[in-house]
Amino acid sequence: MSPTNLPSTWTHQLGATGGTGPIQIRLSKELIVSLKSIGRMRQWRRGQTVVHYGEAVSHISICLSGQFSVLLNSIDGHSQLLRYMVEGELFGIPSAFARAPFPTALVCVTDGSTLDIPKAAFEERLRRDPDFAFALIQNLSSRVSELFSLMEADLLPSLRARVYQALRRLAMHHGRTKQPHDLSLNLSQGDIASAVHASRQKVHAELKRMERDGLLQLGYRSITLHKRFFEE
Repeated sequence: MSPTNLPSTWTHQLGATGGTGPIQIRLSKELIVSLKSIGRMRQWRRGQTVVHYGEAVSHISICLSGQFSVLLNSIDGHSQLLRYMVEGELFGIPSAFARAPFPTALVCVTDGSTLDIPKAAFEERLRRDPDFAFALIQNLSSRVSELFSLMEADLLPSLRARVYQALRRLAMHHGRTKQPHDLSLNLSQGDIASAVHASRQKVHAELKRMERDGLLQLGYRSITLHKRFFEE
């Protein structure tokens, strides 16, 4: 099934560059409404931790509203920003079904809500809806691809290469078309520093060099990626 033929219970978003890359698959509003009868809604405030790294999770959850940062724990104990979770996105599937520790931390950035669905109820829905199950496989496959890309980026020798790969990864999830061939990211330089696990000062200097090279434009809590950025 191609991305353009996903079942109506799912929405999709191709990589921001329009090319290949992880597919961001989200539950449709109609499906979320149908799942609310078997789930429990939870409200979150800014700064609250939704799930801790390594926590055992026995349910599957859906992001309903707000903004949540997905953070990886580095070997030295610092948090590294992977991306921000979007409305309609699922989380907790590997932990609930494989009894694996939650691989990241999930922290509320702006007030929002989630829907927790018991594993048994979620599993029953999957058995009754093959299209739903198939799309879920695609979703999990994109997560695996994303993590391998992150591992590869961490091995890059230069800060510029790591910043470049982080911007591409974040653009796939959060890029918004500003004008033909330009993408806007509503992220701060601090977010990028967290994403590449480097100091804000060094990342700022690298971003300024990329700006002088015509790859991007820096704004207040925003970064615009130009066409030339994707041709690097």
